[in-house]
Amino acid sequence: MTFSRPFRTKSLINNTRMNKGVIVGIDIGSTKICAVAGIMDSIGKVKILDMVEEPTQKGRVSNGTVVNLEFTARDIDRILTKLSDKADINIQNVIVNISGEYVEGRSHQNFLTRNDSRTTIRKEEIEKLAVDIRKSFRPTAGNLIIHTFPQEFIIDRALVSENPIGRFGVTLGGNFFLISTPNDPHITLQQTIESVGVKIQDNKRFIPLKIVHTLFSPLADAMSVLIEIDKKLGVAVVNVGGDTTEVAIFHESGLRHISVIPFAGKSITNDLVKAFQILPDHAEKLKLIMGDVPPDEVGKNDIIKIPGVEGLPDKEIVAKNVSIIIEERLKEIAAMAMAEIMHSGYEGQLINGVVLTGGTANIRMIKDVFDKVTNGMNIRVGNNVRNIGESSLSKIIDPKYATVVGLVLSGFLPLDERVPQEVIWGEIPQSQLTSSPSNGFETRNVGRHKEVDPSFPQEEPQQSGGLLSWLKRQVQVAKSDFGDDNGYL
Repeated sequence: MTFSRPFRTKSLINNTRMNKGVIVGIDIGSTKICAVAGIMDSIGKVKILDMVEEPTQKGRVSNGTVVNLEFTARDIDRILTKLSDKADINIQNVIVNISGEYVEGRSHQNFLTRNDSRTTIRKEEIEKLAVDIRKSFRPTAGNLIIHTFPQEFIIDRALVSENPIGRFGVTLGGNFFLISTPNDPHITLQQTIESVGVKIQDNKRFIPLKIVHTLFSPLADAMSVLIEIDKKLGVAVVNVGGDTTEVAIFHESGLRHISVIPFAGKSITNDLVKAFQILPDHAEKLKLIMGDVPPDEVGKNDIIKIPGVEGLPDKEIVAKNVSIIIEERLKEIAAMAMAEIMHSGYEGQLINGVVLTGGTANIRMIKDVFDKVTNGMNIRVGNNVRNIGESSLSKIIDPKYATVVGLVLSGFLPLDERVPQEVIWGEIPQSQLTSSPSNGFETRNVGRHKEVDPSFPQEEPQQSGGLLSWLKRQVQVAKSDFGDDNGYL
């Protein structure tokens, strides 16, 4: 099954853009599919060329996962055709978000013993450490590792949060945070994108689209809405989308915790449908209108009239009740996000608070709700302003576009400047392909099933798949009596 856009000769301007490198990000969500093209300008800022979005049709995506490959591929093909025409570009390489209820993360630690402590630590040693950590890490059965993020390095038993290159030391270790996702949804996503193709040379040859990278959605958001000081002082990115709410927590420059909560904007819509027996389209409009008005600002006698369906009379709804339902569901979502912050162990340590992204972050009362539920943490709605230069698209500052803009940014800017980017994306650095197997270092593995040297500082193995996943794991531990002292699997 393939879908292909008609071949179209591009202008000389397009050839110049391609030489500089056009990056296209695709955000495949449960409420919208959005594609953005960007390019690095002459002053090192990312310029957004154009954007195309369409509502996600029913049955295409559920809980962040593609469930209908064929029709989703057709939708993406149509969107990219429009983007190609509007921005006057050829599209062959894309960066796509990945999401889903079963994405999980866990910390892992490893060490190298350096043969020559008289020389400073080199980039190749950092690459060797990261590759060994990835090889020794054991994700949940059936999961694929998609990201490897540094948290901090350990040089001769001293924790170092900065880049260790240029320092002296006998031993080099590190705590890394690895993110994995079930293999089957990842394969489906890849097949969906590769089903969309480009015809070149007068339509004589078909080339499938290529996924350059996949990036977990809240990490793409972080690229858009955070600066380095946010990650240093501590911050939680909370993406309240359609089907799911995704959380990513940063502290001391490192990624510390992720989770996916199966409640978000559609939960509010469904609440209104059930409460008032109305159509989902009408409920969605109610949410957008009354989500801007807290219950204490709505008059007791205010009435909203909903059009009748198929000859039925119009329905009158008390406006205050609508506002109350929206607020209560937002409180529940905020409470679950706060539970994840507590579960991560960083409650009270996130100086820069919570940054809200996703379409539901546009509901005006959400900021006040999170402020109350989190007991006064700093709460702000994310604006996509980091490293964005000249752009005619003022709407990219909308928090619902944080993910897709972050995907584009991730094609130009480092996700973490302390390690080579291929390490984070899970690729094998060139130095590790060409060097000898030992690479001049001795590896000491301190993974969960390995003997640990007590002379080195240890971090607790921390699994981060969300509070609900954590509770499920505790039940499994109780049944099987298997796991480490903390009960993590």
